[in-house]
Amino acid sequence: MVHTHGEDDRQRAIWDGNRSVLLLLTTLFLLWFIFHMGIPLLNKSVAHGIHITVALIFALTCAWNMFHTPSHGKGYRKAHRVSGWCAMMAGTVTLFTGVTILVQFADVLPRANKIVFCITGTLQIILQLAGLYMIRILRKPSLHRKAMTVMFYTSLLMPAVNRFPDMIGWEHAGSAWTFGTMPLGAVLAFFAILFQEMALHAESKQAGNSDAGSSEDA
Repeated sequence: MVHTHGEDDRQRAIWDGNRSVLLLLTTLFLLWFIFHMGIPLLNKSVAHGIHITVALIFALTCAWNMFHTPSHGKGYRKAHRVSGWCAMMAGTVTLFTGVTILVQFADVLPRANKIVFCITGTLQIILQLAGLYMIRILRKPSLHRKAMTVMFYTSLLMPAVNRFPDMIGWEHAGSAWTFGTMPLGAVLAFFAILFQEMALHAESKQAGNSDAGSSEDA
């Protein structure tokens, strides 16, 4: 149900969101990555502790905002604004603490990991700024949604895919094999974005409003 002015503003049940197997699997994979790889590093440095904590907040708030969009009811519109700003701030802190770690531990970090972080970090800040511009200036919720969907399945997912060999204890982890996981991650991200957009577009079309949620909900 898409909100329009004067329309019955029925609210969805909390479990009745944008259900997607890919969204669920991606979120669980991100949590596995953060807890499995991150928790042991919490005390390695101040930057590590902050980075891992805000990365968890970033992942959860992004996943929540993809599961429940403003079109699902007044309560979700309010929650979307709050969690959206939390995600933007957490994402920014995650990026800058990541850069700090990259500089501090440049000599010991695998080359593939450094390359992937630079690529995904740059993409993340571009998509964050683009998403804010699309919703705050252009007032185009559909474009904002697309930018955030791409960010979730690339900037958040790709670093986790990059470290997958480490996560399963593969003896070649940290070598060129780690960098070789990226094409697989790119393919998975492409299909996840495509599937998510098709599902949300179908919902918006059925409700008769391609820009789900009014611009006032930004």
